[in-house]
Amino acid sequence: MREFLMKIWVAVLLVSCFLTFTIACVTESQKDESSQINLDEPAPQIFPDVASVVEAVAPSVVLVRTRQSLTDRFGRTNQGTSNGSGIIFDQEGYILTNNHVVQEAESVDVVLSSGQEVNSKIVGTDPNTDLAVLKINPADVENLVVTKLGDSSNARIGEWVIAIGNPLGYAGSVTVGVLSAKDRTLKLPDARLHDLLQTDAVINPGNSGGPLLNLRGEVIGINTAVIRGTLASGKQAEGICLAVASTTAIPVANQIIQNGKVLWPRIGVGIDDVTPANAEKLGLSVDQGVLILSLAKDGPAEQAGLEPNDVIVALDGETITKFTELRRLMLQKYSIGDTVTISIFRGNDQLDFEVVLDELVFE
Repeated sequence: MREFLMKIWVAVLLVSCFLTFTIACVTESQKDESSQINLDEPAPQIFPDVASVVEAVAPSVVLVRTRQSLTDRFGRTNQGTSNGSGIIFDQEGYILTNNHVVQEAESVDVVLSSGQEVNSKIVGTDPNTDLAVLKINPADVENLVVTKLGDSSNARIGEWVIAIGNPLGYAGSVTVGVLSAKDRTLKLPDARLHDLLQTDAVINPGNSGGPLLNLRGEVIGINTAVIRGTLASGKQAEGICLAVASTTAIPVANQIIQNGKVLWPRIGVGIDDVTPANAEKLGLSVDQGVLILSLAKDGPAEQAGLEPNDVIVALDGETITKFTELRRLMLQKYSIGDTVTISIFRGNDQLDFEVVLDELVFE
């Protein structure tokens, strides 16, 4: 009996060793096979297909070349040139770019991706959004390529974005990054820009006016500014790149095409965003909305009966949680002379006021 049990034990041990060896060999074989790359197979799409987007959009990206007279310290006048970027967005030959690209220009030409140089005219500009619209004659261009303006409100933080432009004159340069943030604000010496997209896609001088694209090849922003180097506060910035969102660019471009300029309607208030912090400090009954700080004398809001410390929470029933939403809605939906119902909180009371919008004049 003891010999019989011993034989069974030895047999089990031998089978176990055989199975362990077989599994080890199979595993090693699989490792060898997985380490071999088949170059005939397409590469897995771990990263976005940037190349296809660029191939489709690049022909609609132009170099904007301006000429202006420059006077030196001795009173001598010379012709100067500068370059920027732009995007053809309409079959009629309309091009979006930045106001600062064409500001004070005596003439503007555009150079297509094919190298063809075409005369253009400035349709209009809007310094308050740093946008401008140019126009070329589509008959002068062979195979005019147009890129669609998308809806930046649908863009998600963290999604891939692509910038195309002409930094330092290097035509058709492409950089890739992600959408870092939305609804940014930038204070400039002569304006304050709102509704900006922030990205880490590299932007340099010459990129201004070029498109910021999503992976569908739609323009969701117009590249405008970069914050880099030592700031006035002494802090360092490593390239915070900003673009005017298409939610602003589209209505601005439409108004420029229709009117030659942007007609901004106004409520006639000085405002600030309501936050949980200032709501508690000021004893407000809501923790989001737009706080009225001051009223323009004899302006629409004052005439309608609004008061300082009122909190705007809706326009015609559409919820307003911050200033950029109010500004965007005014630009997209309303015109001078329109009557709008403004819902506010005054203390704990919610009230509605009928306000007739007039024109906002920038000094």
